Amino acid sequence: MSLDCHMFATRRGASARRWFEFHAFEFDFDCVRSYSFVMRYSLEHKARNHERILSVAARSFRERGGDTSGIGTVMNKVGLKKGGFYRHFKSKDDLFVEAVARALEETGRGMEEIARSAPEGRALQAIIERYLSVGHANSPGSGCVRAALGPELARKPLAVRRRIEALLRGYRERLAPFMPGATQEKRLENCGLLISSMAGVLMMVRVMTDAQRREQTLMDARRMFLKCFADE
Repeated sequence: MSLDCHMFATRRGASARRWFEFHAFEFDFDCVRSYSFVMRYSLEHKARNHERILSVAARSFRERGGDTSGIGTVMNKVGLKKGGFYRHFKSKDDLFVEAVARALEETGRGMEEIARSAPEGRALQAIIERYLSVGHANSPGSGCVRAALGPELARKPLAVRRRIEALLRGYRERLAPFMPGATQEKRLENCGLLISSMAGVLMMVRVMTDAQRREQTLMDARRMFLKCFADE
């Protein structure tokens, strides 16, 4: 081969290598981009399913109890297979704690909104009247988790109860600004006493089968708690 032919072939080889390297990089980049898209979609899809499971569990547990609403029941309501549960939660106890957290967030936010929208000086009255209302008594699935699951919470393992206790402290801290008391400690104490007592009333009212008796009991309880807490 002449020198000119050899140089021509070398230049063609170098061009071919550059072409191949460029398009190989382009191919790799497209693969990475596609993989990133699939991974992002997969994570978003998993997050949506997690949210759906949690939302259904928070309502189902309060309506039927955590022991009655098994994993299969919750997953079936969401439209997912039972085997997929463990991609989202380590155990049913983990789901139970997260569902309690979601329920406390929902009711805490609702009570806070009611208190803040009440006329000046009547925030606590608004909380008591809303909590001990017929509507709340008739809607356990969207109501106070203490009233719906109180005895069941007490029967949970120690580790679970500790996690739930921490959640309940946060709930009290959220409502404490609307409670009577000269100090934060006293307001937290009053909040714990008031909410626990009202939850007990609501649990027993839900046992009653006579609608008129239910309403009368709720009215009497409202009057008593307003006198004990809101009139201070």
